[in-house]
Amino acid sequence: MKDRVKLTDAGSYYLNNVKRNLKMSGQDNYIPMRIAFARSLQINKDPFFEDKNEDALEKIQNTKAKEQPPLTTIEQGDGLVFRALLSQRYKRKIDGDEYVDLLSKHIEHGLYIINYDTEKLRGYDYLVAISSTQNNNANNQEATEYEHKQDLSILSVKVGINKANKEPIIFNINIANNPHFAIMGGSGSGKTYFLKHLLTEIRKNSHEETNFIIFDYKDGDIAQDKEFLQNANAELIDVKNNPLPLNIFAGATTDKEQKERAERIVEIVKNVEANIGKVQENNLYNAILNAYKNCSPYPDFDAIKAELEQINPKPDSLTSVLRPLIDLNYFAAYDEKIYGSWTNKTLVIDIHEIERKELLCFLVLNQVHKELKKLGVSPQDPKTKARKIRTFIVIDEAHYFLSNPKRAKILENMIRDVRSTGGAIILASQSPDDYDKGYFNFLELIEFPIILKSTPSSYKFIEQKFSMSAQKSKELLREIGTIERGEAYISKNILVELCK
Repeated sequence: MKDRVKLTDAGSYYLNNVKRNLKMSGQDNYIPMRIAFARSLQINKDPFFEDKNEDALEKIQNTKAKEQPPLTTIEQGDGLVFRALLSQRYKRKIDGDEYVDLLSKHIEHGLYIINYDTEKLRGYDYLVAISSTQNNNANNQEATEYEHKQDLSILSVKVGINKANKEPIIFNINIANNPHFAIMGGSGSGKTYFLKHLLTEIRKNSHEETNFIIFDYKDGDIAQDKEFLQNANAELIDVKNNPLPLNIFAGATTDKEQKERAERIVEIVKNVEANIGKVQENNLYNAILNAYKNCSPYPDFDAIKAELEQINPKPDSLTSVLRPLIDLNYFAAYDEKIYGSWTNKTLVIDIHEIERKELLCFLVLNQVHKELKKLGVSPQDPKTKARKIRTFIVIDEAHYFLSNPKRAKILENMIRDVRSTGGAIILASQSPDDYDKGYFNFLELIEFPIILKSTPSSYKFIEQKFSMSAQKSKELLREIGTIERGEAYISKNILVELCK
């Protein structure tokens, strides 16, 4: 009969991670291995797995299996109990070499599960969570999350705890029809804390394959949170002091492409900044085309300014709109570094102290939109229908965009267009009232509405999105104004204590 439990290279890698995550670095290996055996049985799945995390696979290749503890060390006198548990699991007598083989497989399987479980909850808190006998639903949810990792990485994020039954609330984002969020909450509601949690979890649970770009619009508190930047592995760009590594004119080489680019830029400027007329639109279009002819390989905003001065040397509404972008160097000059791609970057863009915030945002959004369309349809798993999300665009203080019909229309078209290409949108605003507009309908596009404490005056958003009667919607409207900081309604009957 075999007398040792042998781990593979992968098992040794997971064991090292599990000991660290469970804060057992000074403990004997048999202790986390026994916990792993129990966790594997708790999941109630066959002990087979395939790790698709490229970073983990690379590290596993550099790990050499060393753990071959004697069977008696693992059992610690509980061999009969171990055999009984396995016999119960497989509904037949398990003994001999089969017992040792299954014990080894379940230990390694459990180490794999705990390795990824403890990305969210660590140490003693995790052990309490999985050992609880009072919340089977929570354990089932853990099993569900594990199954999703076994599929094609369904992107699951824990958003909070149901206040009524204490069950975890999990959003499976990339199997939704529209993976878009609307997070609504007034000042002091906890909206920003939750938003940072959501983005950090998206990064972590996608193994940093899903990126995000967030515009810190109001007061710079996101940009100044160094812990958030580190946890999300995000790069900070302070536009007031450093230009965006973006040239919106780059990449158009043929006459047709340059004309299309000029048309698109003019369309954005005229719809975002309402105070330019037909003459200024035409002047900007011609200035862009002239700049393409005179600058190689592509122009920058200084070149556009020079061409505009040739067309009309007198200041007008257009030069007033473009002045901050040009004079304050919000965008890279032709000879400065620019990103080759914006969809593979995770960025916090601090714009809270600059002028023409909305125009800058839409020019960046257009760049991301253009790149996503060029990348084409994002991969989708044929079994789970989970579509890979390449990047989230996060617009804080979104009411500044939603309150303007032309800006909202650009945003709506973009939201409709990006899902199949792996794009998703998070709109963070102050109230459900921000969506109660007659000139657009975001309701069908928002899969994940999260309403924190606020004082909306209209119940229409609640009525339509939560499929409630007018009377019930009015009652919930009043309740939204009384909930605690960090709480939110995610449907008509579910009040959640949000993670933060």
